[in-house]
Amino acid sequence: MGPAMASGPTTSEAIGSAIAATPSPSPARWWWATAAGTIVSLPLSWLLSYAAMLPFYIGLFFFMLFGLVIGAVTFRVAAPGRPYRRFAVLTGTTLIVVVCWSLSLVKESRDFPADIADDTVRRSRDIGRQSADDYRTAVAQEVRAFLRVRHPPGGVLGYAHWMLLEGEIKKGAIPSFDQTLRRSPARIGWAVRVVLSIALLAFALGSQTLPLSRPTDPAAAPSVS
Repeated sequence: MGPAMASGPTTSEAIGSAIAATPSPSPARWWWATAAGTIVSLPLSWLLSYAAMLPFYIGLFFFMLFGLVIGAVTFRVAAPGRPYRRFAVLTGTTLIVVVCWSLSLVKESRDFPADIADDTVRRSRDIGRQSADDYRTAVAQEVRAFLRVRHPPGGVLGYAHWMLLEGEIKKGAIPSFDQTLRRSPARIGWAVRVVLSIALLAFALGSQTLPLSRPTDPAAAPSVS
């Protein structure tokens, strides 16, 4: 018999081995990571409600910063199971952005009557015989009633509608205070702030999570000489 021919893996076997060695996507792990990112976003959304009101749009910086923090946590939890379907990554990322930003707006709108009441206490020269706390409570209730009547149904939607269309409570609109009350930025300025805050939060978060749709980061791939 002739000399035995050297045996080795065929091309199809090599391709099969490579496919078997590639980890399959783990959708469950991605949704666990999405849940983790959402949980981390909850206290940060509370802080963003205050950052959003900083003058000269300074607070927009924090939307990007906190987006990076939330994205880093999400990436760390999800990374071992990558790659994921791009649609799933986009959906989970959008969910986190919507929850975080929406809660910050809810907190901002809920604090609005109390913030206005604090302003009136500082600016009022005569609050009658009632205490400062009683006066503050009365003004806050009047502001809530003002939003319900002028911008139904009040609450978050009424606040957003008022900010877009007015941004001020004119003199005489509430019984307990006879001066105009303003919120800044308002109208176009507030709309710009809203758009930029959503965009920066989504960009920062997505910069961390969207690479999870690829097996490895291009920046981490070894160069071929």
